[in-house]
Amino acid sequence: MIRILATLLGLGALAVAVTGFAARYLPIAGHPTLILAAAAPYLSVAALAAMLLFVVARRWVLALLAVALTVALMWVYVPRFLPGPSEQTDAVDVRVLTSNLGMGEADPRQLVALAGAGADVVAVQELTQEAADGLSAAGMDTVFPHRVIVPAPGATGIGIWSRHPIVHSGRIDGYALPMVGTRIRVPGVRVDATVLSVHLAAPWPMPIEDWKSDYATFPDTLREMGVAAGAGAVIVAGDFNATYEMAPFRRLLDGGYSDAGNESGAGLARSYPAGGIGLPLIGIDHILIKNCAAATVRTVVVPGADHRGLLATLRLPVDMTAS
Repeated sequence: MIRILATLLGLGALAVAVTGFAARYLPIAGHPTLILAAAAPYLSVAALAAMLLFVVARRWVLALLAVALTVALMWVYVPRFLPGPSEQTDAVDVRVLTSNLGMGEADPRQLVALAGAGADVVAVQELTQEAADGLSAAGMDTVFPHRVIVPAPGATGIGIWSRHPIVHSGRIDGYALPMVGTRIRVPGVRVDATVLSVHLAAPWPMPIEDWKSDYATFPDTLREMGVAAGAGAVIVAGDFNATYEMAPFRRLLDGGYSDAGNESGAGLARSYPAGGIGLPLIGIDHILIKNCAAATVRTVVVPGADHRGLLATLRLPVDMTAS
């Protein structure tokens, strides 16, 4: 009886784990596949349970199948917790903080204190006019004297503050929410860095069409930004409203981009939801990089916001022609 029960439970666990593995590669056509992809890391844990249950049931063929699936899942997830090799010896460190302000509700004093202590560039999303005024009153413009901000009601505001000079900027339209792009002159780096603050459409609980449209278009924007940047670093920070498990997000990495969290070994870098006493469940805030490297990435608490911020130390080569 125990063997039968363990076998049945093992088959159920195996089905859950296979679903989690497959969800990473399925096209996201609607909310069901979206939810499965977001839950993939949690579903994948069932592979270990299946392996143990099949051993208890002495179902050796099924146990080997569960072992193979577990190894495949480890091949997918373990590298995300391991920092990649550092190849840049002559580089300038630039610290980047990205934070979704939660409809402008983030505490301005604490955000300025956090940014002032740990960042050189700050990318924000959901920047309302009230939030912009509060940040300025709290000293943001003093600590970060260069800025490009587009305050707007609700979730539509966006902005960038920088310690280093902003030498060019522009608003990027054509998406559900506006974005801003800048060229920042980092002392000691030969070619100006391109920095974008982005906020892609949310796929839930509203209809998913805007999200799908943004993800169909954004790879072209990244490609164009990469071409325009030439040998210069490209840093794309913000609320992507997608986890790394979602295939449309991973397609953004084509063309030489990498996810700074993955490159630095930050693991799942879960950032949402950040309210209440529980831990965030999914990582939808990201920093994508090109022509530079990620030394460290970690999530940080931003009081009042419904996302955790993401704080990264990036290494920009001094001679970008050598990157």
